[in-house]
Amino acid sequence: MTYLILARDGTSQIVLKRDSEDAAEKKARELKEMGWFEVEVREDKAGPPIAATVTDRSNTLQ
Repeated sequence: MTYLILARDGTSQIVLKRDSEDAAEKKARELKEMGWFEVEVREDKAGPPIAATVTDRSNTLQ
């Protein structure tokens, strides 16, 4: 299962992905310590697109 971490810093919003809930919670704590607010962890219910394959990787920062 994939987890999303959403956070704001006043001028922008970021969305990060993690493969485990523990990793998502850890990153959320780190963001709060760095001054980000409205930090939230959600399950990614959408999941990967149907056409995605194991070799199909996006170039987003994670």
